[in-house]
Amino acid sequence: MNLAAQTPLERQNSFDLIRLFAALCVLISHQLGMAGYPELPLGPLGIALASTGLYIFFALSGYLVCHSWLRAPSLRRFLKARVLRIYPAFIVNIGFCVLFGAMLTTLSASDYWLSAQTWRFIVLNAPILTVPTQFTLPGVFVDARWPIVNGSIWTIKYELLCYLASAALMLATGTRKALARNALAIVLFLLITAYVYRISVYEPPQGEAFFGYYNAFNLLRFFMTFAAGALYALSEPLSDRARLVFLAVPAALIIFGPSPEFSRAGIILLLVLLMIEVGKTEIFFSSAYRRVGDLSYGTFLYGYPIQNLLMTRYYNGSNFSIVTAATVTIVLAIAWLSWRLVEKPFLRNK
Repeated sequence: MNLAAQTPLERQNSFDLIRLFAALCVLISHQLGMAGYPELPLGPLGIALASTGLYIFFALSGYLVCHSWLRAPSLRRFLKARVLRIYPAFIVNIGFCVLFGAMLTTLSASDYWLSAQTWRFIVLNAPILTVPTQFTLPGVFVDARWPIVNGSIWTIKYELLCYLASAALMLATGTRKALARNALAIVLFLLITAYVYRISVYEPPQGEAFFGYYNAFNLLRFFMTFAAGALYALSEPLSDRARLVFLAVPAALIIFGPSPEFSRAGIILLLVLLMIEVGKTEIFFSSAYRRVGDLSYGTFLYGYPIQNLLMTRYYNGSNFSIVTAATVTIVLAIAWLSWRLVEKPFLRNK
């Protein structure tokens, strides 16, 4: 069975720009918060712009990672590709943040480098999976609305857990695509059920418990969207009827769900499945952007420290658009350097 022949990923598609759009959703959401503006919601249920970007990220990741396995069902190759995609750029970003902090700190150089907080930022964040995720450096951004150096990195540990879970599933099922699809369909049903129950009964954790540690709320919503993307990939090639069924299930949750929590789950799933469908088309394909490179991960990694600096130093309450335009320009430039100097060279070794 030629699994590689079934993947659409070698064709011209829109995934690159959709990933960048998701990264910019997170950046703009943080920008609004730093300025004291309310976050833009998606629809009447108030799904935040940052969460929208994250759901798109996780769903596309599940879809594309699953296709990666189908092209080459090797556990060693799968894990190597995931490590090379995530860790090199992340480790460089940790170094950037620490040096960035050294230039901005209100402490003396010796106090900054001898502070246990500086070394906790490095030691706890570098493995990604360890908790609590560290967000602050001593004396850095003390006058900011949010005195945080990089508030985006907390979701990457969940991304790695999704990779490990998908590796376990694929290892258990091998190239038996139908078995993997059926098993994942059951898992997705359980995740949706657990997510709806969780948000119906419990409030989300707050503060460090939400961002710094693992918790059921984030595990369920990110695993749910990742699994939805992976199941979509395992179900391809899709007939028009099968595609309609896929989209009808979340639509039914929205329309006929007995509570707003069911509708919320339906909106999330319908959104991410539609993004995958758009991603498979050429509607947002850009050969120019493809030559530039994939700037989504770099935008995600460097957006927060750059925007916090610019908002703290230059935002005066009336120049939000100007500061935001400058932020996006600088972040995209740094993301391009990250792609050219770090991400792309390491990805050649996949």
